[in-house]
Amino acid sequence: MEDRFFVRRGFAPGFWLKAWILILLGKEELHGYEIMNKLEEIFPNFMNCKGPSRMGRGYKILRVLEMEGLISSRWEMDEEGPARRVYKLTEEGEKFRRELIKEIEKNIEFLNKFINFTKGKEV
Repeated sequence: MEDRFFVRRGFAPGFWLKAWILILLGKEELHGYEIMNKLEEIFPNFMNCKGPSRMGRGYKILRVLEMEGLISSRWEMDEEGPARRVYKLTEEGEKFRRELIKEIEKNIEFLNKFINFTKGKEV
């Protein structure tokens, strides 16, 4: 199915990319390339978050999350290679991440009821 089908129905890929980035950064600080690679490992067919230019949607979402105050970044200098931007959750980002998980859990209950109902099971 086309991506537009899901976007029009509330399953916006940008939302899920934001959610996964916040979940990943809740575990450890990561540089942008690590985040994008982890997302591609978890969801190999989920709208290539690097985009055709390898600098696409995922990096834009990192900038948005930083502008919203949910993550922060710093430059990490490496003697062996180029400087890399490292991201971490802010205190506000951690609160938002916890609320997000609760909201997704509520939606899972709703979706399970919906699926069970469509299969003729009691809800």
